[in-house]
Amino acid sequence: MEQMKLDLETIREMMKKSRKEMAELIGVNLDRYNRLATGDTKMLAVELMALHSVSNVPYENIKVLS
Repeated sequence: MEQMKLDLETIREMMKKSRKEMAELIGVNLDRYNRLATGDTKMLAVELMALHSVSNVPYENIKVLS
């Protein structure tokens, strides 16, 4: 059975955070967050680790848009 993958926006909504709050939590500015959320830019490993750390979503369940 395939694991459910959650994208950045879904995780943010589950955490009930604004885009600005989520950007601060993962250590990026709002402009970069918006580009990550829309898939205009690829998430760096350090950002993925930060997202995992603040959300407790396992790495393998995070869908990275590109």
